[in-house]
Amino acid sequence: MRIERKKFLVIEALSEIIEKIIEGDVVFTILNVSLPQKGGIMKVSLSIFPDEKAKKIIEELNKESKKIKNELKNKIYLRYIPKKIVFKYSNELKEAQIIDKILKEET
Repeated sequence: MRIERKKFLVIEALSEIIEKIIEGDVVFTILNVSLPQKGGIMKVSLSIFPDEKAKKIIEELNKESKKIKNELKNKIYLRYIPKKIVFKYSNELKEAQIIDKILKEET
């Protein structure tokens, strides 16, 4: 299976799992997943809106990472299951929106 296809399947499965964990009116997007080889650490970058809730949500996801890993293992087949999943907040999307707004104002 190609790495792009694997990433897509992992992102899709993680989205479903995280959606169950996050409560309230929060919108999240999985921006990137680094797939480890031979059971390393899987890093998941998330964009979260509203930004004020991001820190709390990332902490909660990292606390629940073992449970998330087990659910992921049950949803899709990965040859090498990661030892650990680490979630981190990425404000790339917010920065892109700010740049886009600035560019639109200049024209």
